Amino acid sequence: MNNTKIHDGNIHLVSLNVFDKVCKMEAFQYTDEDLVESSSGWNEEYADQSKLDERLQGGWDRAMDEGHFRYRLNIKQTRVIGHIGYVAQLNILRAQERRKPDTITSVNQPFNRDSFNFTKIKPGEILFEMQKLESSKDDCGQMLRDRAVTVEVASKNTEIKVCNQVVINVSPLEYGHVLLLPDVQACNPQILTKYAVELSVDLLLLSKHRGFRVGFNSLCAYASVNHLHVHAYYLDHELFVEHMPVQQLSGVLHEQTLLAAKGFVLQLHGSTPTLLSRNIYEITHYFNNNEIAHNIFMTRGPAFGEPRDSACRTIRVYIWPRKKFIGSMWLKDEAAFNVALAELAGHLPIKVQDLFHGLDEQQIEETVQVAMLEEHEYQKIKENFIDMFSTSPTS
Repeated sequence: MNNTKIHDGNIHLVSLNVFDKVCKMEAFQYTDEDLVESSSGWNEEYADQSKLDERLQGGWDRAMDEGHFRYRLNIKQTRVIGHIGYVAQLNILRAQERRKPDTITSVNQPFNRDSFNFTKIKPGEILFEMQKLESSKDDCGQMLRDRAVTVEVASKNTEIKVCNQVVINVSPLEYGHVLLLPDVQACNPQILTKYAVELSVDLLLLSKHRGFRVGFNSLCAYASVNHLHVHAYYLDHELFVEHMPVQQLSGVLHEQTLLAAKGFVLQLHGSTPTLLSRNIYEITHYFNNNEIAHNIFMTRGPAFGEPRDSACRTIRVYIWPRKKFIGSMWLKDEAAFNVALAELAGHLPIKVQDLFHGLDEQQIEETVQVAMLEEHEYQKIKENFIDMFSTSPTS
């Protein structure tokens, strides 16, 4: 027996007994009061961890000790390259041991239940459920309740809880590498929903770690699984994107042009998580409607216009449109690295040992440039975004 579930404007058929089996693990519960915009800078002593940091790192360490990963993360060699300060790390095992990726041919490729998806992962890979609570009051004072989705079951309204899982990435590129699975049982394809963007912003804001990063690879942009997921991990190195100068284009929309890959930039400072999420979604929605592959990288850093060591720190969001990579093109080893969310932000997990020590800034930029759109294609998108954000009520 099936039932129709409505979420984010999408309709899904789900088994009625699915929700009896899912979300049985202890949840990580939070409210808006737990979201932290600022963090310590790289010139300061590291601040205390948040509850999210403790929960994520503790669970990740246990999963590593229990052998739930495909390999034991052991990054012994790191190089900082060029005036940009690209952070290159030798990580051969990630390329050798990772799961064979799906064959992807479209940014809007439908979900395929027969392919690998995150409903098939082992229980030991699941760290916790992420559960946002809303404040309400009763006669006894303040209490918290779950945000839920209402569906129609047997002609009655029943509340069914959306399950957002945080699971280990079994082929980690850095410490604490996890995947956020928004509404995992909805089986959405790798296309960002408004809800997924909001949850991703929340995840970053729940950490106090200055090196905690969140990112997204679309289909045809090195996403290896066509089931909605967002990456998050710790990198204890400062990146140029955290403090690089940007130029305002229109309203809240900014642009960065100092890297080999031009892209669009938003920040939380002067806005709210809800408005920031809405603007991110508007950009990615445009990309999906126009079959444009894209990558997103969220990081902490000084507010736009502030100096590198400013105490006015916020969330920066970088969004890159790029060429589509089809099928198994990304498995080739001619380059030292694939160009996805981390690499576009200046963090380079290197997959070929012979190419690690000789890698220089020019080679890095040439590799990145091959993945990017032609200038006239980028400029067309830029013009459309300027118009979009000049009239947008959220700008």
